[in-house]
Amino acid sequence: MSASLKIVHVLSACLFLGNVVVSGTWAALAERTRNHDIISFSNKLVLITDLLFTSTGAIGVVVTGHLMAGHYGGDTSHPWITWSYILFGLSGLIWVMVLVPIQLKQRSLLRQTRHITAQYLRLSKIWQVSGAVATVLPLPILYLMVTKLA
Repeated sequence: MSASLKIVHVLSACLFLGNVVVSGTWAALAERTRNHDIISFSNKLVLITDLLFTSTGAIGVVVTGHLMAGHYGGDTSHPWITWSYILFGLSGLIWVMVLVPIQLKQRSLLRQTRHITAQYLRLSKIWQVSGAVATVLPLPILYLMVTKLA
């Protein structure tokens, strides 16, 4: 297995995890201000950085992880590989099916009014909890990837 492939895999994981942690923190801090302009700016940039960094990191992790799994006997040859796929897949499902749609709905609400609505705040709570789950799910993969246990 090439060192370059491992390096791209680790960098992709850093890009993915780093951005999801920073995006969640940035959004939470912006929303604490209850300032429409700050929250709008945060929402816009979280969407942009998710597209640029989270999705790029996720694609990099999946592609390089899949290529490296072949060196260990394939996708289902070891429980740690299977669990990595499951955990990352669940995180991705939450991101695609819950987080992005909420962000887009929030963006629409922010464009419709100059104040933060109760509906926006309800969506924000769902986004924060779902985002925390989507962020925590990949963390055990780091352990599995390094120790190759499970």
